[in-house]
Amino acid sequence: MSQQWGEANPQMSNQWGEYMTLLATPGLPSCSNTDYLAGTSNPDYGAGTSNTDFGAEPTQSHTPLSENFILYENDAEDPTADSFVNESDEASEPDEAEYPIPPEDGPDHVDINFFEQTFPEIPADSVDVPNLRYAKFYNKSEGMLDKGMLFKTKEELVEAVQDHSIRHARREYYVTESSKTKWKVLYKHSTEGHVKCNPSYGIKHVIQNVKDQTGYDVPCQKAWYSLKMAHEIIYGMWESSVRKLPKYLGVIQKYNPGTIVEWKHKGFQQSTGKYVMGYVFWAFKTCIDGLQFCRKIISVDGTHLYTKYKYKLLIAAAMDGNQQVLPLAFAIVDEETYPSRKWFLQQLSRHVIRGRRGMCLISDRHGELIKAVREGPDFVSPHGVHRYCLRHVCSNFNSIIKNVVLKDLCWQAGSEYQLRKFNRIIEEIKKQSVKAFAYLDQINKEKWTVSHDGGWRCGILTINMSECINGVLKGARRLPVSALVEITLERTVHYFRVRAIKGHKMLQNNQLHAQQSASVVTRRQTGHGMNTHVVKIANRKCSCGKWNQFGIPCSHAQKVCGAYNISVASMVKDYYDLMAYNNTYSKHFEPVQSEDYWDDPNFQLVHDRTIRTSTRPGRNQTTRIHN
Repeated sequence: MSQQWGEANPQMSNQWGEYMTLLATPGLPSCSNTDYLAGTSNPDYGAGTSNTDFGAEPTQSHTPLSENFILYENDAEDPTADSFVNESDEASEPDEAEYPIPPEDGPDHVDINFFEQTFPEIPADSVDVPNLRYAKFYNKSEGMLDKGMLFKTKEELVEAVQDHSIRHARREYYVTESSKTKWKVLYKHSTEGHVKCNPSYGIKHVIQNVKDQTGYDVPCQKAWYSLKMAHEIIYGMWESSVRKLPKYLGVIQKYNPGTIVEWKHKGFQQSTGKYVMGYVFWAFKTCIDGLQFCRKIISVDGTHLYTKYKYKLLIAAAMDGNQQVLPLAFAIVDEETYPSRKWFLQQLSRHVIRGRRGMCLISDRHGELIKAVREGPDFVSPHGVHRYCLRHVCSNFNSIIKNVVLKDLCWQAGSEYQLRKFNRIIEEIKKQSVKAFAYLDQINKEKWTVSHDGGWRCGILTINMSECINGVLKGARRLPVSALVEITLERTVHYFRVRAIKGHKMLQNNQLHAQQSASVVTRRQTGHGMNTHVVKIANRKCSCGKWNQFGIPCSHAQKVCGAYNISVASMVKDYYDLMAYNNTYSKHFEPVQSEDYWDDPNFQLVHDRTIRTSTRPGRNQTTRIHN
């Protein structure tokens, strides 16, 4: 079950939420018909708050007996308590001052008790009842319960609670006790809706949500079990999700032709006739087609899955002309080793790049990844290049040198566009630490510095494109594998839908370039400073290095274009053009039908039991410690 029951009262366990009790209550005015009075309700979460009692017992009065039911909010108001009522109160007559009589309208007026009158069930604004209670009548058209509502029969009360639970509370309730004098129900607290809408919904959110609804603090362990059950009901177990994966990826290919799915099995079980899951690669057709209108740079990174098996998620991403990340391909592997990285890059070259020349791959400096890149033709000169993430270079530098000042200088040296400024910073590093200079000098400067890059990076220094996708999928990385694939599809569809609308609006505004690039072009109209730079209009280059990197004319180039009556907009790279941006997201996804229409795959898959993570008492530490 995914529902977690809240706490009813201090005497009850934390597994139950609000409850309603129908008890006998003496002292109510008599009436000719049988009336039921509801005591409390919460319009947001169902009839009743944390403790809710319905009271009913034959009343002692000078008129014939009648039953009146009150919905009590907590046990302190329970009329069965010793301090609530005594024998003398039951036998005594009601005080006239306690029940005011309506004023006479004429000499023939006859005093009739209010509860003996007959009138339709419409909301009443003022009804005087014992113990300073406020009563009104249930309105079927609204379907809302409130404290003090009056019902003629118990059946009407039950029907009203059912109607309110369906129309407004939208939560299940459970009848724990039902008799002629008592009716008690418990309402469920569910986390399914939150988990379905937000995969990042965690334990702290469960605790806060239950506290907001009921006012009770749920133990962390109970919140964890509730979240675990919600995940299992919505997304299934990891083992069943692995068996479902071939079927789900097959249906994506069926309704979205051109989508790439590649498998590499770890082995075959002769006894069961099933393959053991090894690697799986998938890339959506719309993303592959959109890459040709983006910058010629791909970011690759990997991250852990927070499951009981040691699988990793590899991600490849690009960037469009509006500085937005475009997810290209995903893969699930058992470990980030040389074979798995090599296989992922091979699939990326074969299905995504497809022989496109001039691509730049940016990644971290993992040794096995560097080895795998060297064996791939698309990221080796002259077909393409491989560059390092500057943040990882600085992080590795600081882990050895352990000097924050030198780490900042390392970042400045790698991000400088002009060669003379780079040399000045390197000399400063050498002056402070020869060891630090020697460490940086052994790294190929083309790999980590912008000044020696030659314009391949397109102004991108880090692998934040892939890290961005990792952040978006952080909550989904706790889910089973099929659910993870489903969320990658849903997020990609969302990106295409929102960005297509944004591009259409920019087109209606008669923009020539994407919004972010247009702001860079018009940021500075005139150059200034005492330095001399060489601008080559034909080659679209400037000695300052910014035009080479960003593909947008710098202030020096804009000055030259103005002197020769050349349109600055015509000097901007093609991937900044608004039509290129719209073409990136022009394709659409076809929705996947229900599971009844899925075709059975030609093989069956099971997970690898040998890579299960070791468990230990307490919580797992998942927060990254930055150096």
